[in-house]
Amino acid sequence: MLYSSAGLLALIIHLIINHDVLFRTSRTELFPAHRFYRAFLVSVLCYYGADILWGILYERQLITLTFLDTELYFLTMGCSILFWTRYTVEYLQENNTFGKLLRLTGQILFHAHNLLLAANFVYPILFSFDSQGVYHAEIGRYVTLVLQILMFLMTSVYAVVISSRSQGTRKFRHRTIGISSAAMAGFCIAQALHPLLPLYAIGCMLASCVLHSFVLENEKQDYQNSLEEKLKESILNGNYYDLLTGLPGMTYFLERTEKRRADLLKKGGRPALLYLDLSGVKFFNHRYGFTAGDKLLQSFAGLLKQTFGEENCSRFGSDHFVVFTEQEGLEDTLWELFHTWKTLDTRDRPAIRAGIYLDDGSTDLSTACDCAKTARDSIRNTYVSDLRFYDHKMLETAERRQYIISHLDQAMEEGWIQVYYQPIIRAASGRVCDEEALARWIDPERGFLSPADFIPILEEANLIYKLDLHVIDLVLKKMHQLQSSGLYLVPQSVNLSRSDFDMTDMVDTISRKMDASGLPRHLLSIEITESIVGSDFEFIRREIDRFRAAGFPVWMDDFGSGYSSLDVLSNVTVDLIKLDMRFMQQFDSTDRSRIVLTELMKMAIGLGIDTICEGVERSDQMEFMRDIGCTKLQGYYYTKPLPVNQILERYEKGIQIGFENPQESAYFEAIGRINLHDLAVIAQEDEPDLHHYFNTIPMAVIEVHDGCLRFARTNQAYRNFMAQTFHIRTADYTETYSKPPEGHETPFFRALQKFCREGGRSIIDETLSDGTVIHFFMRKVAYNPVTDTSAAVVAVLAVSSEPYKTAAD
Repeated sequence: MLYSSAGLLALIIHLIINHDVLFRTSRTELFPAHRFYRAFLVSVLCYYGADILWGILYERQLITLTFLDTELYFLTMGCSILFWTRYTVEYLQENNTFGKLLRLTGQILFHAHNLLLAANFVYPILFSFDSQGVYHAEIGRYVTLVLQILMFLMTSVYAVVISSRSQGTRKFRHRTIGISSAAMAGFCIAQALHPLLPLYAIGCMLASCVLHSFVLENEKQDYQNSLEEKLKESILNGNYYDLLTGLPGMTYFLERTEKRRADLLKKGGRPALLYLDLSGVKFFNHRYGFTAGDKLLQSFAGLLKQTFGEENCSRFGSDHFVVFTEQEGLEDTLWELFHTWKTLDTRDRPAIRAGIYLDDGSTDLSTACDCAKTARDSIRNTYVSDLRFYDHKMLETAERRQYIISHLDQAMEEGWIQVYYQPIIRAASGRVCDEEALARWIDPERGFLSPADFIPILEEANLIYKLDLHVIDLVLKKMHQLQSSGLYLVPQSVNLSRSDFDMTDMVDTISRKMDASGLPRHLLSIEITESIVGSDFEFIRREIDRFRAAGFPVWMDDFGSGYSSLDVLSNVTVDLIKLDMRFMQQFDSTDRSRIVLTELMKMAIGLGIDTICEGVERSDQMEFMRDIGCTKLQGYYYTKPLPVNQILERYEKGIQIGFENPQESAYFEAIGRINLHDLAVIAQEDEPDLHHYFNTIPMAVIEVHDGCLRFARTNQAYRNFMAQTFHIRTADYTETYSKPPEGHETPFFRALQKFCREGGRSIIDETLSDGTVIHFFMRKVAYNPVTDTSAAVVAVLAVSSEPYKTAAD
């Protein structure tokens, strides 16, 4: 028990003395060698644990457990010697042959020691226990002890020799390490002579105490003194040099460069100013720690010194550097600099962004630096090393960016930002079923600013959330205004940006705004672009699910603009997809785009998702999209975006499109989703002509009201069929209801009325006067409770001279 008590006392003292080293939270140390010293301390702690346990187990004659603990005891002892050797070699910072040999020898002995430990399980080469449980050190143990003692002595001699060539406090610290190593060798010898006493543990404890008191504390004091000296020097020199990098400070750099620039211009040279920074330093600091970040800046400053000369470089602050150089060969020099920076080591290094101002002497030096910075700002979102030359358009861009950022709050307060509403038309009814809210900035100084002028800038500055929430406020105000005018309320859609979710809890904020307005949440649809979903998939998917759970419909905007549209749609649940307007722009180029649109409609209908097609500008585009089952349409074919006062004005003049009655929405949605190109004629296997894809069977949606019917929707095949068979142009009947003369009701008409009353589906035969039989498929699809109107889908299956035979026949 005395053995374990002595070991426990050594462990407690070890922990108390070395607490600051063992439990330091920083990832980096004052000196690189400290990580090996910490490893030495941890291995000694493990050694203490094994040593204390050994005394307890040995006293209680638990032979098997004592054997295993002895193995652990020797393993941790070997680790401590290995890390002590590495610490000594790294600390002395002498890249000589003896140091490399010492480090290599330590590694070889450590691995050999571990092999002996493994072999000892089979044959007692290191130690054994007799039948009475008495510990015996074998020959292998004495050999390893001798080698370990020699390792301590060699590190001691190495440290003392190096100390003789050192000066000041370094000499004192090196000598202390040498003496500590020699003392540990002595305790190893004592441990070999008295194996049942915890002498090595006591030696490690005393050595760590000495090192902490006379080496580590001395280092800290030296480091603090050096910082104070540098600070005093910096103050005395008027802060001429940057403390971290040693480069000239901004004021000193501008003073010295002014003369060098004048001399270079006088000689006919062409000066250039570079403004450089590193992309993603904040992330680097977060990942690796601020000490590593400081070393990164020092490394970059060193590379600039090596490339351009110390007096031609300056650190203006943070990770911003300025360089004065000549224009000749500058671009090649910078690309070489980028390559060297990337290959300095394996750690992820931030990319370099460089702005270049080609100086002709027409501006003062400070302005030239600002121009170089403007060029650098133009690539601020670049994440690979790149460069950009300054031109005057960049200054205009920078001024516009600053104006928008600094005037955003004023623009919202004084009404410069307005909301224009672009109607979304229900394909089946031709009425406005939704409206999209679009921000417009009408500036008293700069006139009309399009969204492309200010939205990207606000997104980059993480201010777009202010604009988006302001738009929602204006949308809610507008809905109340329409409600008070006695108009139907249709849902309004608003666009959200990726940075909105970083700046605030958009789900909670918008929910509170809607609830305060007294309007139901389903009247506000949330538009999120496909690219936003791909930017942070799991996070955005959770936010979408939260919006939908809170009662807000979620739309995926610009669907089809990315490369993973179908993958996104298979993993994210949304209520509607908005087809990117590029589909309409490519509408006439090839049948392929229309085939893709047709299949997208089938997919959306199968998933139970509504669809909007953006960019509809012509009647043929509208008719095609309506035929294939696109439920909603949007574009200049109907109207451009309008402010609320013009919407009300159009109502007063009677030229409005008209808002959809919400009670009829489900009806028109049901008949609008039917894809009239869904049953395609199968082309012959040896005939790959894609035009056959659209040779669909005649299909139509027919409405029945009060015994009369009209064609609500027809495809081209049905229109051709009606013209060729009955000489009727169905377009003539799309706006009016028709009823056959009394006594002339056909089986088709009677069946249509029956199915619209009772529901169901069936195949109907209609025989014409010439004996031709037309086989129709028919089923009821929807009912409008407002107008007491029913709708059925009808398809012409075949025209023959015989009745259609079913499987039952």
